Amino acid sequence: MKRVVKSRLIALHKNKVLVLQKVGRPLRYTLPGGVKKKKETEEETLIREVGEEIKLRLSPGEVQFYLSHIKKGNSGAIIKNYFLIQLKPSSIKVKEKHKFEAAFWVDWKEALPFMDKSDRLAVRSYFKSFGRKAKKNGKNGGQVPPRLAM
Repeated sequence: MKRVVKSRLIALHKNKVLVLQKVGRPLRYTLPGGVKKKKETEEETLIREVGEEIKLRLSPGEVQFYLSHIKKGNSGAIIKNYFLIQLKPSSIKVKEKHKFEAAFWVDWKEALPFMDKSDRLAVRSYFKSFGRKAKKNGKNGGQVPPRLAM
């Protein structure tokens, strides 16, 4: 059974996520990243692939592992490892123009309909969990609710 391992970057700034617009129609977005080579770690794959696709230089330890998504099929499995980074939004140039038209900072909710299923799940998962944490911290000042304090 064949196994393909990919690394993807979820670059964030407030409610925005960095996406790459794929060449062609219909409109499709993807997250920066790509396929792991044999002797690379998942983080090394991410750093190399992001550097090949766009003008953004990442350093080891700068990104934080977030989650993995496994898609199993008859021919094998695709494992996507997602990493997080907080960045200030700036204009980012695309290097691989044959694959991508542009890199954009887009509100995460607006980007979801144009992403593949696993990218959409990873981005939605992050922002939904982040929203719950923000609400909890805003309410009660982050204190434990009385019914849970024992």
